[in-house]
Amino acid sequence: MSEKPRVLLLNGTCLDVVDAHRDWLSTQPVDLVADQKYRQISPEQLDASVHDADGIILPASHNIEPDTMNAAPRLRVISFAASGYDPLDMQAATDAGIVVTNAIVEEGSEVVADMAWGLMFAVGRQIPQHDRQIRAGNLHRGMGFTPWRKTLGIVGLGNIGRGVARRASGFDMRLLATDPFPDQEFVERYAIELVSLEKLLARSDFVSLHVRLNDTTHGMIGYTQLEQMKSSAFLINTARRDLVVEGDLDRALAENRLAGAGLDDPPSDPQSPLLRRDNVVFTTHMGNRAHVGVNAVFRRAVQNAIDVLTDRECEFIVNPAVAGRRR
Repeated sequence: MSEKPRVLLLNGTCLDVVDAHRDWLSTQPVDLVADQKYRQISPEQLDASVHDADGIILPASHNIEPDTMNAAPRLRVISFAASGYDPLDMQAATDAGIVVTNAIVEEGSEVVADMAWGLMFAVGRQIPQHDRQIRAGNLHRGMGFTPWRKTLGIVGLGNIGRGVARRASGFDMRLLATDPFPDQEFVERYAIELVSLEKLLARSDFVSLHVRLNDTTHGMIGYTQLEQMKSSAFLINTARRDLVVEGDLDRALAENRLAGAGLDDPPSDPQSPLLRRDNVVFTTHMGNRAHVGVNAVFRRAVQNAIDVLTDRECEFIVNPAVAGRRR
């Protein structure tokens, strides 16, 4: 009997749920190595582990250096348990003949859309602030803002952005969006007005970011953009932290140029003054951390690796140019 291909699970979120899938995994034609030590692995340990792997499953924030890829003779697939794959040198993977896949599942997008709405309510209605006050014995009641019949600006109408838009229909919101390649049928169905980023910022009561992080979008929301927002508006970011310039956001809040922000990432600076602002709500990049989403993404990421390693058709390959250079 031939040895099964060896796939390393290097995604901490997937390690959280792997035990629930053991029965399914036992029937699959790969050996999934899901060691909890992979939650904290040094570059040297990573190089040694990947050297004997046929596939690896990564989080979107993880990277494999080109030298590591080239030094791993068996590595045929890098499967991201996420829709994003920002840090990876895609050309290096392609040149090395390694297939890269991502895990786009409806459940994964919908739970992040939920999170965007959770942050809207949390910061708009001052929910965490009042919870903290009550625990400190302060029963003062503040005054919040509702999204009902307000204007929502969605930056990026991909799967998550569309999920946010669908939810907005229940709140009778006016919808603005900016996207280079929008789904026109969806735009018409939900009466979305497509505008420039500048107009979206100026007219929206809530601005929600749903774009990938790349060289173009890195720091796309800086002081100039924040100045364009209403002083009563809220910025919501469930995408990548580096879309927003942290220092510029703090300056804009200090100058009362916007009402608050809901951010699904802690600040990069652990001493950031943003942490002392009552009108900023943080979560630990947990937009995708709901059971239904994580389980679906896990299955998709594993299945993608299986499909590549068993030469089955895989619709989630993000570097199709590798086909002629596969190992």
